[in-house]
Parts: sequence; C-alpha cells; structure tokens
Amino acid sequence: MKPKQKILESSFALFREKGFQATGIAEILEKAGAYKKTLYDHFPSKDDIGFEYLNYLSEQQRVVMLKVLAKASDMSDFIEKWVNFIVRNQRNTSRKDCPIALFSGEISHLSQFDSYRNKAVHHVLETVETCILNFAPNLRSDQVRALSYELYMSYLGGLRLYALTKDRKVIERMKSQMIVSAERIIKN
Repeated sequence: MKPKQKILESSFALFREKGFQATGIAEILEKAGAYKKTLYDHFPSKDDIGFEYLNYLSEQQRVVMLKVLAKASDMSDFIEKWVNFIVRNQRNTSRKDCPIALFSGEISHLSQFDSYRNKAVHHVLETVETCILNFAPNLRSDQVRALSYELYMSYLGGLRLYALTKDRKVIERMKSQMIVSAERIIKN
C-alpha cells in the first residue's frame, strides 16, 4: 500500500474510533508506520486529511445506497434494506450515529470545513435523489428534493436518537416514518 493511502486509512480509522479532535498527528503516523515528512508531503495539515475524510464518508454513503438500490424492488424495499444495512454497520463501531453527522458536529466550529461539509451533505442528498428517481421517475424536481431532505432528516434524527437511547424501536419508527414520507410524496 502506498504511504498516502496508509496515512488516509489510519487517519480514517482513528477519526471513527476516537474522533477528529482527539486524534493527534503522532497517532496517525504511528498507526500508518509513516514519517512526519511523508505525511506533510501529501497533506499540508491534519485539516486536509479531514477534508478527505468528509469526501470519503459521502462517497461511502453513495456506494452503499447504490448497492442497496440495485437489490431493491421498490422505494419501501429500498428504505427497509438501506436502514437495515446502516444498523448492521452500526454494530461494528463504538461511535453510533451517522458518520458524517458525527464528524460534522465535531468540526462545526471550524469554518475551514464549512464548504467540505456542505459538499458532503449535498453529495448524499443527490444520491438519495438518484434512488428516488429510480422508483418514481415522473416526480417533479421539487418533489424529489423535498423527499430526499425528508428521508435524510429522518435518517439523521433516527440514528441520533438510537445512538442516545439504544432502543431498537427508534429504528423501526425511523423506517416507518421514511416509508410514509416516500409513499405520501410519490402517490401525490
């Protein structure tokens, strides 16, 4: 593996495990088995690794949603499979919640991340729109946009509440709310 890739993978693992603020350059270097010069040859600062992390997280969301989309028979099935995948994935991490929301909350006071955070969120919303259009190609663009926001807000809120309560019923309510939103807009 190339040094840049080792640094990114090590950084991403540490950010997921400990958070951006709690991860130091020395830890990244140790985990990657890299030297400081190598890191700074590729990334002028830790923030630049954070920018890459946001891009990575939004692209991972896209990959997951498109894989789920390929297996879904309709919008409700897509939502069911998407949420189930997310919940299974949550079991493998100590930091429960949407990874983009976790990271964004942690860096919300750092203005240098604003455009990267917005780009990541818009990338996810565009992917949700792609999934909606797969099952409802005749929806008007404003309806697609409205539904993508509703689904993403339900997802973010549901995961946050699940992270706080560890109550599995929250996930079922989130799924139900997302399906009802989709049916309401698609049927109109």
